[in-house]
Amino acid sequence: MVEDLNDLLLFARVVEAGGFSAAERETGTPKSRLSRRVGALEKQLGVRLIQRSAHRFQVTDVGERVYRHARSMADEAQAVRATVDETLGEPAGPVRISASPVSGELLLGGWLGEFSLRHPKVRITLDLSNRFVDLLGERIDLAIRYASQPLASADIVARPIGVGRMELVGAPSLLAAHGEPTEPADLHRFPALGQGGGPDSVRPWALVDGDGRTLLHHPQPLLISDNYQALREAALRGAGLVQLPIEACRDALADGRLRRVLPAWPSLATQAYVLYPSRKGMSSAVRAVLALLETKYRELEPPGAA
Repeated sequence: MVEDLNDLLLFARVVEAGGFSAAERETGTPKSRLSRRVGALEKQLGVRLIQRSAHRFQVTDVGERVYRHARSMADEAQAVRATVDETLGEPAGPVRISASPVSGELLLGGWLGEFSLRHPKVRITLDLSNRFVDLLGERIDLAIRYASQPLASADIVARPIGVGRMELVGAPSLLAAHGEPTEPADLHRFPALGQGGGPDSVRPWALVDGDGRTLLHHPQPLLISDNYQALREAALRGAGLVQLPIEACRDALADGRLRRVLPAWPSLATQAYVLYPSRKGMSSAVRAVLALLETKYRELEPPGAA
């Protein structure tokens, strides 16, 4: 028997943080105590769980196996807390969310701020990045992602939550200088701004014709960025046409700083999904945040949308 089960939980936090110093920053527990408790656990078990040195942190093979059991125990402890929270009727506990910067800056920040006022016992961490995240490995509770095809995984649930609308837009000064495009073939003569991580990963502009067929235009952008806010600012200054999420350009369209381009060929909508681990019990706090997201994304849909 392990005399103190908290040692297993602390060991799991150290492994997930990737070291004692990182675990100290994440948990607030002094590094000296973390090292002492993991050492005590190793002594009880009679095995080395972590190889330590001044410049290296490595979990041993048996440490990896022990970690999996410790992680399961932590999940069960969280499920116990969730059961009690449900009985009390008040969401409580941590929630870690992953989303793209544009979603976080334009939507989630405000929504979650309102949520925090109503539920002060819920502690939310919002990780904004366009990179791929490992929900299980990084202990992400909820992730918001947009995709044109259904997302499938044995370990991850992908629930449709709304529709992401895009708009092809340009500044009035740009359109005055180059003329209004009348069909997609005209787009090649316009300077463009592209979303992507580099010249080889620029996202094509997906447009839909009157018969519902999708047309892909591959821009040759003068400026490439994976940040939609930066692309919007460049577009406002007339640097090029760009395809933006509606949330990033709604205000500029309303006040005329940007104009829709080729309205007869609307941009292809993408499905918004909320992703969460299928094997993990969902706490009351995570369920409450999920319910908020479902409500808020429904409110974004235009009248008459399916």
